[in-house]
Amino acid sequence: MRRIAFWSPKGGVGKTTLALNFAAAAYFSGYKVLVCDLDPQKSAIDVFTENKLPFSVVPEVPLVTPNVDFLIFDHSPDIKNVPFVETIILPMRPSILDLKAVNRSIRLVRDKRLIKCVNALDTRRHDERVMAMKLYSEGAHLIKDRSIYVRSLARGETVFQSSVYGSKDAQNEFKRLLDRVISGSD
Repeated sequence: MRRIAFWSPKGGVGKTTLALNFAAAAYFSGYKVLVCDLDPQKSAIDVFTENKLPFSVVPEVPLVTPNVDFLIFDHSPDIKNVPFVETIILPMRPSILDLKAVNRSIRLVRDKRLIKCVNALDTRRHDERVMAMKLYSEGAHLIKDRSIYVRSLARGETVFQSSVYGSKDAQNEFKRLLDRVISGSD
């Protein structure tokens, strides 16, 4: 079983959106997944209660180890409680404030496999594009700012359950992230 945490010291970077769509990428690739919503806001649970997700979301860490291929944790923004998992996907927005916060927190996770994920990238904005390209050259994964993410979650779904404009490109972003996690390449 692979344990993956979506964790960042910053709030509002899209941890829940990323965790749910990553879980869907794994599910629709034939893996068994479970998402643990460890954020007090319980946004992943809110989406799950729409009864449209093809995988389960639980409000805490299971007491018994589940029979799944991927155990995915959606963490609250917190620099004090570092995830106990082997792989951390560290979301950040393409801004200097997020970059500084992420760089301060990296020292806390040196014993973990870390994948920086630049989320909600608007390539029309020059400064965002330049920062994202620099981070990409250093190994960060990029997720573009797409309205399909907001629209699908508003319906209680992921981009993998949609066939409207933008869904295929969004699905491909998460398939690449899943492939990267599975392959172990950083």
